[in-house]
Amino acid sequence: SVGMPSPSPMPGSVGTALPSPAAAPSNEPGLAVAFVKDGNIQLWEEATGQIQTILDTGDVIAVTMSDDGQVIAFLRRSGVQISDGEGREQSALWAVDRNGGNPRELVSAESLRQRLNATERDSTNIPQMQWIPGTHRLLFSGWKYIVQAEGESHAIPEGLSLVDADAGNTTLVPAGNNLRFVVSPDGRQVVLMSPNSLGFINVDGSNPRSDVLTYSSLQLPGPVFPTGVWTRDSQAFVITAPFENTGTDINFTVKRVPVDGSSPETLAEILRSEPGSTTFSPDGKHAAFVQFTDTQPSEIAGWRITLLTPEAGSLTIPTKLEFERFANLHWSPTGNPFTKNLRKLCPDATSDSDVCDDRIHFDGTLAALQWIDSNRVLFLTRNPSVLFLGEMDFSGNMDGTTIPIVAWPLEDWVSSQSFTMAEVSP
Repeated sequence: SVGMPSPSPMPGSVGTALPSPAAAPSNEPGLAVAFVKDGNIQLWEEATGQIQTILDTGDVIAVTMSDDGQVIAFLRRSGVQISDGEGREQSALWAVDRNGGNPRELVSAESLRQRLNATERDSTNIPQMQWIPGTHRLLFSGWKYIVQAEGESHAIPEGLSLVDADAGNTTLVPAGNNLRFVVSPDGRQVVLMSPNSLGFINVDGSNPRSDVLTYSSLQLPGPVFPTGVWTRDSQAFVITAPFENTGTDINFTVKRVPVDGSSPETLAEILRSEPGSTTFSPDGKHAAFVQFTDTQPSEIAGWRITLLTPEAGSLTIPTKLEFERFANLHWSPTGNPFTKNLRKLCPDATSDSDVCDDRIHFDGTLAALQWIDSNRVLFLTRNPSVLFLGEMDFSGNMDGTTIPIVAWPLEDWVSSQSFTMAEVSP
């Protein structure tokens, strides 16, 4: 069998950007990958295989690129000393063109603090940002926390705001509403998920529809948020709605909630699991989830795949996944099922043990990945943190290849918010 080359040892020293050999000139769209290193934004372009620093401020903590690859939105973090031994963190939202031109502040740190009603001791940040498809407009939420307490691990997202990277911003939902959100594929609507209800709102802030679906509010130890995905036609949202906390795991129902107000449909009931582990197949026929044992204390028994009955319809699945907690089984954009380590499952797989093709896979510790298409994937490893572009071919004898894009120092903690990508025209 043929396996992906191991990410280590790597040429060059850890923490050094690793330019790849220049690619041959092409008229085809190429990949642009922006990432945070040493608090700066660097850009790797597939067309040249070279890395350049496009923003040198030393305080960037997160990046996201518009789907046309023209604008990069990013967060800058600063510290404020309050008293001896006590301080706070605060973030501001900025944007810059992909070529490094026109850096501009979109939401100041003080403006975000006012939105969140932050006290002097409160730190503030933006936990979620999502571009509206086909635009340079960005939706985001905020949260506040105490650095000297639990920090961001127990922070709760609040509010929903819309900002135009080329103009101004508008508040859609006032701060104080605890929620997570997902933009519809057509860019017209937003689903709002709180710990006990689901609602919809038009992207311009009109036609709010609250409590379209309600469910039990669980605490473990903080509030449990559901997860979900839109149907491709933007007519419904498929959600993992929790209904019972059994101690260390959760029972929940998979429901399809139409935006037109018609009754939600139950597609599956999943016991002894965790909503955040749930992933869906693009055809809307299957869902995967972690399965815990019924012992006390419970343990992970494995990951399972179940049929959705009735089928949910074609779904817009997230192509970027994090694997630091319970996520594992997932599907590529074209429908092939994989484990988190990129082992390919059988077409009729029911669990993570049903591996049918492991000729090309990753053997290391995987932190996050982002599918580009059915054969190419960005993946972030740990110890050290290294970002790779991987290419797979399951149809013949062609080897899988990996291109190391960047390596971070061993002591650096790198999250999925540290890198972003888009396919761009030459």
